[in-house]
Amino acid sequence: MVGDPDTLSRLRRFLPTAPPDVVERVRTFSTTQLVVVLEGLDLAKSAIDEIAGHWDGFRRDEVWIQLLADLVVVVEEQRGNIDAPLLVWPDMEESGPSGRLLFFYLFALCHDGTRDFLRTAGCPEDVIHSTFSVLRRHAQLHERKIGTLGVDAGWWMMPTLRGEIVHVGSLQFHRVTLGVGTLSPFPWYDDDHVATLGVGFRRGDPSIGLHIPEGTDLSPAALDATLERACTVLGAMWPVDQRRLATCQTWMLEDRLNGYLSATSNIVQFQQRFSMLPTWHEDDGDVLEFVFRQTAPVLNELKPTTTAQRAVLDVLAHGGHWRIRTGWLDFDGA
Repeated sequence: MVGDPDTLSRLRRFLPTAPPDVVERVRTFSTTQLVVVLEGLDLAKSAIDEIAGHWDGFRRDEVWIQLLADLVVVVEEQRGNIDAPLLVWPDMEESGPSGRLLFFYLFALCHDGTRDFLRTAGCPEDVIHSTFSVLRRHAQLHERKIGTLGVDAGWWMMPTLRGEIVHVGSLQFHRVTLGVGTLSPFPWYDDDHVATLGVGFRRGDPSIGLHIPEGTDLSPAALDATLERACTVLGAMWPVDQRRLATCQTWMLEDRLNGYLSATSNIVQFQQRFSMLPTWHEDDGDVLEFVFRQTAPVLNELKPTTTAQRAVLDVLAHGGHWRIRTGWLDFDGA
């Protein structure tokens, strides 16, 4: 089955066309090679069996093998280019097994190149292993939300495979040029504020984006240890000679959570680490999907089991909207 026409059309417009030699390299990637990589990524045996079992059919399909080769070219050409634009596209659940399994195949094909790139940059082996756990985690999310094997938000594998995201301790750290990268925080300070704040806040300044993986430990002790080690690891991998900020853009920085959670909650204490921007954007749909881990949830059918879930529903029930807030903290640099 061919994927959603609109999604495939967007991808074809965005992606370069892989030359025949790359298509052939992808097509001749053996099932044995595929299994070896996936076993090293700690996927369940049942998942590996399904992924490997579909590979022969996938690589005989000219549309899918060309798309996969195109994605491989993008990863390999853009690895290390943190300013290259990222295309965010919907998962192709309606495309059958090929759409669901596409990013397992991409990850397996690009795994060695990304591992070598990170090693060359001085990334410790345990951090590389944690970084690659993103595939297993997003597979678990997909199964939880959809009930089938796949990769939730598959496009998120792209910055990982490009070598610009590493997972240290409790958080993912994303190397971003402020105001340039696709995932640079937006909205940001206006020009007058930037002029006052100076180095570290300007368009083009190096920065670090913080991302919060599913189910991570946000306790103060875990975050203290995470940030301390991340400064050491990333200071060596991605050195700077100026002030560098770490920014985080998430519903977890929404200040209305303070009215529902205790002052000692991990989320509230996480918020207190950041200086908050005065601007935000509203996105009820994304917040609902993130908090409840359901695709297109129906509001009146949701059954909250946590204080945060009850808070989200309470605000919406009273006509409010949930805000994605941005905060920053000093990370490292002179």
